[in-house]
Parts: sequence; structure tokens; C-alpha cells
Amino acid sequence: MSKMSEAIENRYDALMFAKSPEEARVAAVELVRVVLGEEASKRSLRDTLKECCRMLRPAADPKDQARFEEEFVELAFWPGKSAQIAA
Repeated sequence: MSKMSEAIENRYDALMFAKSPEEARVAAVELVRVVLGEEASKRSLRDTLKECCRMLRPAADPKDQARFEEEFVELAFWPGKSAQIAA
């Protein structure tokens, strides 16, 4: 595994398994930086996460892609909609 692939995988895992909203946000920012580069930090985190999702988890169906992107964004901005609905 290349260093870049390993860095992406580590940050993706950190985002997936974050134990707090702060950890999730930090992991999301780091993932965006690794995948898209430093200049991405000047753009919206939500938009850059969607772009990362399109690169890391592409879908053939546009509806699936939109769903994947929203799920990806929710990982960084939790508690997300599902937690708010449950409350």
C-alpha cells in the first residue's frame, strides 16, 4: 500500500470511528487535506467532503451518489439528522 493510500485509509477510519463531534471534524478536515490538498481548506468543508466522497466512493446511480455524499457529510457533522430525529 502506498503512503498516500495508507494516509487516506487512516483518516477515513478516524472519521468513521470518531468518538466525539470534535474528533469527527478534525478527521474530516485531515481527510480533505490528504485527498484534495491544502487549497481545499479554503472551501466549505461540506462541499469538499462531497467531492472526496465522489472520489473515494463513486456510485453508478446519481441517486445513490447523492445519498453516499450526505452520509459522508453526516459523519463529520454529527450528531446528524438521524440523531436529531431520534431525539
